[in-house]
Amino acid sequence: MSKITILGAGITGMAIASQLPKGADITILGEFLPGDPMDQRYVSQWAGAIWLGTHEAPPREQEMQLNSISELWRIAERHPESGVRQIEITEVMDIGDPADVWYQGKVPGFRFLTPSELPPGAKWGTKFQTVVITPPIFLPWFRKTLEERGVKFQRTYVKALRDLKGMGHDILINATSFGAAKLLDVQEKRINSMRQQNLRIRMEGYNRLYIRRGPDGYYSTAFARGDGTIYIGGIKALGGTDFKADVDQRNLIMKRQHINQPDVFPSPNPEDYDFITDHVGVFPFIESHNGGVRVEKEVLQGQKVIHAYGQEAGGYTFSFGLAQQVVRYAQEYLAEIPKPADPPIPSRL
Repeated sequence: MSKITILGAGITGMAIASQLPKGADITILGEFLPGDPMDQRYVSQWAGAIWLGTHEAPPREQEMQLNSISELWRIAERHPESGVRQIEITEVMDIGDPADVWYQGKVPGFRFLTPSELPPGAKWGTKFQTVVITPPIFLPWFRKTLEERGVKFQRTYVKALRDLKGMGHDILINATSFGAAKLLDVQEKRINSMRQQNLRIRMEGYNRLYIRRGPDGYYSTAFARGDGTIYIGGIKALGGTDFKADVDQRNLIMKRQHINQPDVFPSPNPEDYDFITDHVGVFPFIESHNGGVRVEKEVLQGQKVIHAYGQEAGGYTFSFGLAQQVVRYAQEYLAEIPKPADPPIPSRL
């Protein structure tokens, strides 16, 4: 039986565990684990969590994203208790080129908006069926599902991958997101941060996923989770690391949604709604000019390692597809013929 250790208990680490052979001996290690109290440092727990393809993704990332929506779609159909649900998305674009939407015709119900459907100032837009995930529900559900398969979870904090050599695994998978920059024997230099400020309100009856993008980083979204709340965003800041909410940004976020969907949000003021909390997340990613998402094999201090990180806020968008690439690398490792030991040196007496 192959023994595999996964460092990182977020969506990436758990998705990888779900795709590995059921007979494998799998242990997931994490400083944070599914079921923990909400913590902004636990990136997967704090994500907005929808599937949205990256328009200009290279082919290898397109494959990961498309394979991910297939699995998330299946979960939504078979396990409504999982916190994953299907929903129609409307994406309105004031910038960009429709030709860059590589997933047109590959996701359910895809179509481009007609000119009469576009708001003033918009160049083009799309509609299709996608999924919304509610992480505080999904992550504990996913953990329970994996534990029923025999996957073990263990809380731990390590400073280097070499600290785990004593676990006796055949393969070590590094799915640590920001941790990849901190691990002493990895020290990933390409990871950057993206700060996103959003907010959540409680409103029954809203069942939309709306996104509008524009120049100079304009981004406005509102989507209904499965728990009666609405996730509204957002202001992005490249390189930002501060978790403290900015009041001016909160007001701007709500003002944008009032402008975009006045039938749902008649007031631009957050205090006029059943406000739950600001939702500030900091997400690690590797920019495309630095290679994009890292899925790569490397032997470190005799350990067969597979690295899997760098998706920014797209952890759920990449999740299962990235996991399938990791599994292919794991199978390559396991298929390697062991090298014979060096013969003993004869003693000279």
